[in-house]
Parts: sequence; C-alpha cells; structure tokens
Amino acid sequence: MEIMIRNLSETFPGFVLVAVFLLSIPLAIYSQGCADTGKTDLGAKQEIQGKVVAYIPFKISSGLILVNVAINNSKELHMFLDTGMSAPIVALFHKEAIAEIGLPNTRQVLLGGAGGSGQKPGYLAQGVTVKLGNLEMPNQTLVIMDDSRDASPWQVDGIIGRTLFDSYVTRIDYEASTITLYDPASVQINNSISPAIPISLDISGIPTIEARVAISGHEERTLKLVLDLGHRNALFLNVNKAKGIIPPHHTIAGIAGRGIQGVVPSRIGRIQEIQLGSFTLRDVPTSFLEEGVNMGLSREIVDGDLGQLVFRKFNLILDYKNRRMLLTPNKYFDNPNEFDMAGFGFLEQDRDGRISIHNVIENSPASENGIRQGDKIVKINGRDVREFDYYQVYDVLRQNGKRISLTIERGKERMEKTLTLRRLL
Repeated sequence: MEIMIRNLSETFPGFVLVAVFLLSIPLAIYSQGCADTGKTDLGAKQEIQGKVVAYIPFKISSGLILVNVAINNSKELHMFLDTGMSAPIVALFHKEAIAEIGLPNTRQVLLGGAGGSGQKPGYLAQGVTVKLGNLEMPNQTLVIMDDSRDASPWQVDGIIGRTLFDSYVTRIDYEASTITLYDPASVQINNSISPAIPISLDISGIPTIEARVAISGHEERTLKLVLDLGHRNALFLNVNKAKGIIPPHHTIAGIAGRGIQGVVPSRIGRIQEIQLGSFTLRDVPTSFLEEGVNMGLSREIVDGDLGQLVFRKFNLILDYKNRRMLLTPNKYFDNPNEFDMAGFGFLEQDRDGRISIHNVIENSPASENGIRQGDKIVKINGRDVREFDYYQVYDVLRQNGKRISLTIERGKERMEKTLTLRRLL
C-alpha cells in the first residue's frame, strides 16, 4: 500500500508516506531454481554487537511481519512492519481508532495512493506515545484513514516502520521470529559473511537498493528497487521498454497488490535471476506493471519493488544511519520459488484467522472447480484453516500433482472441493 498526504507542508515539507503494496498477491517464492551462494555457509550468522534497546516478537500474518503496538496506553494493536515508508509516521487503517485511543486533536488531511488517481480523506494526530513491548517512543505522528473497520479491506490495525528504522539498528530474525533493536551509537558488525548492500534514502526518504536482474536470456541490468517489507510478494517490476524491462513470453493475469485507491493489475511471470550483493536467486515469480498503472512512485525514479518473500530467505540487519543492509542466508534460503498451484491469485487472512479469496486465476484448478472471488477457505484436508500458520497454507498449495480437499464457505453455504494442483507458471 502507498499513502500520499496532502496539506502537511508545515509539518513535513514535501512529505510523501509510502508503503508500497502492503497487501499483495501471495506469489510465494520458495523456488524451483536454486539460490546460488558459492561457498557461503548457510549456518553462519552476521555478528552484531551493541546495546540492545528492545526485543520484539513477531508473527507472520497474510505474508507480512505483524507486531503488537500500543498507542497512548491503548489496548494492543496489530500492525504490519514496513520498510517502504518515507517518514517516521504510524498509519492506522480504521477511523474508530480516533475514539478508541482517545485522540481529541486530530485534523483532516487528504490521502492518495496506488490503485487510482484520486484522494481520500484522512486524519492526522501528533504528540502521541507509541509502545512496543518495553520500548516507549513519545511525540510520534499518526495518520488515520477515514474507513470504518467493518467496511475496510484492511484486516489489521495499521503499519509502523520508519519510526523504528530511523532510530535503531534493526536485526530481523525470521527463524526466531524476533526483531532486535540496537542503539546505533554502540553497534559493531562483523561484515565477513557478505558485503553490506548500500541503501539510498534519496527518493523522498524511501529506502532503495540496486540489484542486478536478468529477466530472460543472459542480459543483466542494474535496477533500482524499493526495499519493502510491506510487500508480501517477491518482486514487481515496472514495464519499461527503453530500459529493457519487458515481461517474459509466458505470463498470467493477476493482481500485484492493493493501494488505498484499489487493486493494481499486473502480468505475472518468472525472471531468470536477481542478484543481491553476493547472493543470486533464480526463477523468481515477478509481477510486471504495465505503463499507466499507478504503483505510487514515478517510474522515472524506481524500477520496481523487492518484497517479503525475498527477504524471508535471510536474516537481515537494517542500518539506516550508515545506509546499509546486511543479509545472512537462513533455513528458508534453499526453499524453491513456487507460484500458487491452486490458482488463488490473492489470498488474505481475515481477523478470525480464516482465508478470503480475493482473486482466482483463469484456467486454474480453482476456477475449474467453481471457486470464486469472495469465497472463504475454512478447512484444508479436513483441518480447520486456523490451525495452520500462513506459510503452512502456502506450502500445501505448492505441491505439483498433489490432490487436496478444501471446505469453501460462500455466504451461508459450505461446499467441498477437491483440487489437483499443477504448475501455472
């Protein structure tokens, strides 16, 4: 998701808050091609020493990192952690939060974002206190959308990101499901495993990195990509014929994500490889955004967006002060990069833990069995879907040739469906 805020020049000159494609199509990249690391020891750890400010546990919800946050002594709110933000702002999705938290001095602003060209009303609140565990951050700024909780497509309470990354060196451990925040003045990092990847914050404060990408054939090009943990997919690229960013021959129609103005259509195909520092990932499912599609940032300044399903293959250190990112391969690194074999183009966990189907790919096992957009998955192979974590569901849906049974809910009706999974991409 991407948010642009108008009428805030006195607070943040030239301010644009961007969290690109917060809710996107789950292209889970467990991949068929391997990742090539040369002689890298996948059991090695990036050594980081320094004063620990906080340990923050997290879980994965709808493919994104979810943390518990309190605002002004509120009850715990559930928020996605997002690097794709341009300023230290906490965003809340539901207008009910104004009364629930007790925010008497809000003022109206206009919000714009991906998925359309219009603007929506929202609210701004300043001087609030944000808490994560024992960490307390006073004098923070909130943006609240003018959407009711019942009508909102957002299933969590909000997003948080730059508020943390500007202040602390951040280590994200996907194996331990833990975020560790360090005092940047005290940090020392052993850089022997892999060279640091430079981070630029020159585009309105949005973090970008450079990566070598080969779409097809053997021609590589250096592309500028948003570093975006708020994007649940692996990668999207902006189609640009002048730069040679052209979709491969075989693609399928899908959805790249949802902005506050609506969904963002794309064509989905596999790129040959992407190189991040000394690490290479191959056969990565990638969304290609045609010219004219609003992804929230100008195509003249960024070429695309690198998301959660790439970064999940690593434990990573983000050091905004020194403009660097360090990657250490973890136990997920060699998992194959597979696309959904049932044909569910856009799945999302609801507040009750069930899974809503927001897109069904044509000529797929799902469409051929009469499953529709808007249906819900309530059981998989006879087990309540709430017993699965997010990635267990996607492991089940990525087994070529496997027969699976699904209990589907459509309104008040329940139906049993049996699908034989097959590769669509």
